[in-house]
Amino acid sequence: MPTDREVLRERVFHLFGRAIARSDPGRLEAWVELGLTLTQLRTLFVLRVEDGASAGVLAERLNVTPSTLTRIVDRLVRQGLVQRETDHGDRRLVRHRLSASGSSTVEELERGFRARMNEVMDRLSAPQLERLVLALDDLATALEAQETEELSRAKA
Repeated sequence: MPTDREVLRERVFHLFGRAIARSDPGRLEAWVELGLTLTQLRTLFVLRVEDGASAGVLAERLNVTPSTLTRIVDRLVRQGLVQRETDHGDRRLVRHRLSASGSSTVEELERGFRARMNEVMDRLSAPQLERLVLALDDLATALEAQETEELSRAKA
């Protein structure tokens, strides 16, 4: 017989999957049209926040090996979404930046997602939104703690 906690976890998995699958079907179609993998898309969003990130930083953020990152970035460079630049202070260091096309792609995806989610959130009351914020904050904190532990174990 499953425990109350196990029943709750199953409910969370089910609801989370439903929410993700329905959150923005248009975004999934846009990814397909762009020919981007989820990791390539994540790379673009990381670079939007961390402009000029080195390969090491990107690999760490994406939790991939340096050789995997090279293949990811090579494809994004070929698609004209990312640029590589040699660091002026250290010629051995390569910086990665979104190209103008990469920036507009990320902005367009973000704009579409926000428009859809604004319509969805308009259906929630203020107390429901507050509960959602608290729950998502708890989830993000738990995910970050798990990531930190995994990185610590990997470095040990």
